[in-house]
Amino acid sequence: MRACAMLAVSCLFAVVSGAAYAENAGVCSARPDATACDLFESGGFFVGCNYWAKHAGVYMWSQWRPDVVDAELAALAKHGVTVMRVFPLWSDFQPLTGDCNAGGVYRSFRFRDNRPLPNPDGVDPVMMDRFRQFCDMAAKRKIRLIVGIVTGWMSGRQFVPAVFEEKNVLTDPAAVMWQTRFVKHFVRATKDHPAIAAWDYGNECNCLATAGTRQADLYNWMDHVGMAIRSEDATRPIVSGMHGLSTREDDVAPIRLNAELSDVLCTHPYQFYVRGCGKEAFNTMRTELHPTAESLLYRDLGGKPCFVEELGNLGTSTVSDERTAAGLRAAMFSMWANDLKGCLWWCNADQEGLDFPPYTLTPCERELGMLRQDLTPKPVMLEMQAFQSFRASLPFRKLPAARTDAVIVVPEKEAGWVSGFGAYLLCRQAGLNPSFAGAEHDLPESKLYVVVSAEADTAYTFPAQKRLYAKANEGATVLLLYSGSMRFTLLREHAGVKIDYCSLSPCERTFALPRAPDRKLTVADATTCRLLDGEAEVLARTTEGEPAFTRFACGKGQILVCNAPIDRQTVARSDTVTGPAIRPYYLVLRETARLADVHGVVAKGDCPYVGLTEHPMGDGSTVVVAINFEPRAVTCPISVAGGLGRVWRGDVTADRIVLPPNEAAVWEVR
Repeated sequence: MRACAMLAVSCLFAVVSGAAYAENAGVCSARPDATACDLFESGGFFVGCNYWAKHAGVYMWSQWRPDVVDAELAALAKHGVTVMRVFPLWSDFQPLTGDCNAGGVYRSFRFRDNRPLPNPDGVDPVMMDRFRQFCDMAAKRKIRLIVGIVTGWMSGRQFVPAVFEEKNVLTDPAAVMWQTRFVKHFVRATKDHPAIAAWDYGNECNCLATAGTRQADLYNWMDHVGMAIRSEDATRPIVSGMHGLSTREDDVAPIRLNAELSDVLCTHPYQFYVRGCGKEAFNTMRTELHPTAESLLYRDLGGKPCFVEELGNLGTSTVSDERTAAGLRAAMFSMWANDLKGCLWWCNADQEGLDFPPYTLTPCERELGMLRQDLTPKPVMLEMQAFQSFRASLPFRKLPAARTDAVIVVPEKEAGWVSGFGAYLLCRQAGLNPSFAGAEHDLPESKLYVVVSAEADTAYTFPAQKRLYAKANEGATVLLLYSGSMRFTLLREHAGVKIDYCSLSPCERTFALPRAPDRKLTVADATTCRLLDGEAEVLARTTEGEPAFTRFACGKGQILVCNAPIDRQTVARSDTVTGPAIRPYYLVLRETARLADVHGVVAKGDCPYVGLTEHPMGDGSTVVVAINFEPRAVTCPISVAGGLGRVWRGDVTADRIVLPPNEAAVWEVR
């Protein structure tokens, strides 16, 4: 009987959701253009932090100290913070209790301390007044706010009203009803405040999901909350606020689903909490390019602007202040150069005096600030301020979008982050500046496609394979980074290689490219795919004589096959991106670019530690940004197609760049 009752409630929730959508369709369909909001405009870049007051952390609203908060905002603004993400803690703003029967169903809802509800929405007017005071303080300091409305998850634990502590708040009908009431109340009461620039669903709300939560559950929750926001304010963009999205179409939280229901996407690229990251020091290429690569993946697959909403070093128990500042410098130049809209540090100030969870259970939470407890700035704060000062000194306010010269194609039938990130690192080492595309959708036009390796034989459907073959037929170069688990049909007809056999046994291949015969590439694979000679030109053979790198004319274009998952190995190993003697897997991408005749205004020599982006200006000139991702000085040879113009940063001549550790150069080619 109880199961039938629950089914009836679920069905009723679905019907009500549909009715609500139909009723509000006129309001909710008028979604704002996020790029029209100057916070997310193309070519701009904001800096700031995620904010919890230093005296109370997550309990700042219940332990409100306006004097402390105002002093802290003054210090942040003084050092260049212009944007903050803030969190109305759900359990404080809607502190519901109630009368529960033996079956776990609440007969009535009441306020904290068993008091009657102060309003039909169950929202605490004292907390709302404090939030408005906070907005006033932010406006006084010219700090703009991104508001994470449903903050029920923070720093590894839930903060939900007591009545919902045992519920899946993404699917429970009563929990969703009260969240909807809270969201409408909150937005209605604060939407007139000029300090608020954007709404955010909440902090990593996909982490609120319990075991068994399905993609449809997250979709329905986001749709419901999003409609609640737009019914009260259709003028401000909604930020996703989620963490750890996937390229996989049937994942609980895929990128495209979040993009469908959000106006702006975001990433939280902590080096130890994302697969394949955190293998080297904070100020080395993998960690410095991680925010850019993950954000570009979200932006390119989702088709929405993206920014780095949370970035941090996990405290001085993890990395020194000096390395943190150096790594952030390179990371910020990279984000800016790739038109990612901004970067918010986690968090505003150290919280060393807090003696309650999460600060006692996760000790690193106590030392994550840009400011110390006495409000003096750490090096990371000064670095962020210096970066914005440099940008303000440039003769142009907006940096035009970077030219891209390759498309990394990732699978959407399995998680494509690891192989996609590996391919991105290789491209940047080789001198390419790539974008991303999902294999199961139409591909953007490009001279070069880099198809990443896969873990499953179902990773690329036959329609996806046909799209790639069609691009080659139309004149593009398609590079397949092949692995033993991949199953591309018609490979001999289109790529000129013959499969001998595949097996589940691991293997290792060693080969060298003709232009670098002394630089051996040894690549491991979890499975084996052995090739025989076919019609393709063999560019490199393994030490056993098998084809390792091949080239075959396909229509007007060509297909290259590298029978070694160098993308996955770049991520798996710790000797591929930093140090004086890295494994030179990137040489495959350099040779591919040469064969595809892909080149820009500036060509760099064999200097894998330096990344270049080119930005065409309206007057025919090009702005070039070069970044040294290595914690040691690098001299990089270059050749320039044009005349060297103004140099705004760095030691640049027509034939070389000298870059200090983790530094950037910015100059003009005319």
